[in-house]
Parts: sequence; C-alpha cells; structure tokens
Amino acid sequence: MAGKRTELGLEIEAGLREAIAWKRGEIALPTQIIEAMPAARVREIRKAAAKSPKEFERRFRIPARTVEGWEQGRKVDAPARALLRLIERDAETVERLLSEP
Repeated sequence: MAGKRTELGLEIEAGLREAIAWKRGEIALPTQIIEAMPAARVREIRKAAAKSPKEFERRFRIPARTVEGWEQGRKVDAPARALLRLIERDAETVERLLSEP
C-alpha cells in the first residue's frame, strides 16, 4: 500500500527519528522528573489539615479509604499530588472552593 504521504505521517516519522536519536544519545531533549509523593508526606499533609482521614474526606471530598491507601504507600497520581500540594499551602481556600455550589 504505497499512497500519498500525509503531513501527519511525516510528523510522526520525524518524531520517531528524534526519539531514536535521543535514545542513542545523539541529541538532548528537555526532560522533567516528577517525584513520587511519599506516604509520610501525605500523612503530614493530612494531619496538618484534619485530625482523621474521615475529617479530611469531609473537608476536601477525597475518600478516607483513598487517603489511607496513600498513607500506606499506594501511588498518588499527578492530579492528586497537585490537590495535596494545594491543601498543604492553603487548606482553608481549597475547602471553601470545594464547598461552593
């Protein structure tokens, strides 16, 4: 099947060539390392904002079982990390915003 090469196809090919060159060490590409949030930090954030996982659930609408899982070492995904960082910085504002209709 030899048809006309589309612009999208050419862009995909260029991206693949770039990825191969990066893997071989021929070029450098910008990277960003996103560190995992350790269970101890989740616990610190939760304790600073609420006395218990149930109170944390009431304030921030995150199920207590989910918070308990994070505190036991389950992975915290990127959106949850962002929300936890916001809670860490300004819990009252996050609670107020989440309680608005």
